[in-house]
Amino acid sequence: MTANQTRQKKAERTRSQILTAAALRFAEVGYSQTRLEDVGQDVGIGRSAVLYHFKDKQLLYRAVLDELLGGLLASLRSSLMAAGTLADRIEAAVRIFVQFMGRHPTAARLALRESIGSDPQVREEIQAQARPFLSLLEMIFEEGERSGAFRPLRSDPLHLVSAVAGATLFYVAALPTFVGELPYDLLSREQLEAHERDVLDITRRLLGIRGPRAV
Repeated sequence: MTANQTRQKKAERTRSQILTAAALRFAEVGYSQTRLEDVGQDVGIGRSAVLYHFKDKQLLYRAVLDELLGGLLASLRSSLMAAGTLADRIEAAVRIFVQFMGRHPTAARLALRESIGSDPQVREEIQAQARPFLSLLEMIFEEGERSGAFRPLRSDPLHLVSAVAGATLFYVAALPTFVGELPYDLLSREQLEAHERDVLDITRRLLGIRGPRAV
């Protein structure tokens, strides 16, 4: 490996560490209270080193959202546009969302924390991430109603998103706050699969589609 390749590898590693530390900070204290020097301290570097990789805090925040949510949105888009019945595609997307949040609780905590914030820059960044998926969901929703594949209780995809996403974000990120110590691990495979079944049952009921009843 050449010296240039070694430097590049080190830079990539440092960038990844900055993104991980920043995601935890944003999830813990929010965008407005996160300082670049604190992110640098978590990584073991100075503020100037953070600025070397990310010009300012807004660009760092955008990169964190891309890192946390970019893959999720791509997977959801792929499942909704895949072959198969519309009901199967939607249920596949629900499974992907639940499993992703179970594997990335930091993303769930960040989403909940920033959802109550008032910073217009933060809202703009989050909405930019969500806009392509919401547009796709609207198209899928219209297809389902037009074809008769499902008969939703409410003709508004935002209500479906609120019920499904809200239930999972609360389960992953907020439930321990309300009930304290739990007798089991919320994010264990068994518990996450149980939550997934519940959310699928909610989805089927809201869309008026048939499916195996959750056990």
